[in-house]
Amino acid sequence: MDEIDTLLRKKALELAKTSKREEPPKQKVITGEEAVQIVRKITKGERAGEIIENALALYQQHAVALFKKIAELHLQGVIKELEDYELYQILLRAGMRVPVKTEVKIVRHGREYKLGEA
Repeated sequence: MDEIDTLLRKKALELAKTSKREEPPKQKVITGEEAVQIVRKITKGERAGEIIENALALYQQHAVALFKKIAELHLQGVIKELEDYELYQILLRAGMRVPVKTEVKIVRHGREYKLGEA
């Protein structure tokens, strides 16, 4: 969890340099379902939904705890958004190996082939 905190703090420092710091609103207790919704909302990228779904399917309890921490930091104004690869790295550093469907495509003469068709 120390690596996760370090990574999240690094992201927070980058964001703090570009924006003014305001007083954080009062915190309320976040449920697991709310945390997942917040993480879905702030994570951008093509693979974001797939990464979140696979993390929840494989590491339900631990993934929800991590998502709660990310959601808290978002509500405090520390994290505004995450890219899908950043979320993947956070999960990986927490010891959660989340498989992502990978397709290799080859383009020849303007036509796209999947690996094995070319």
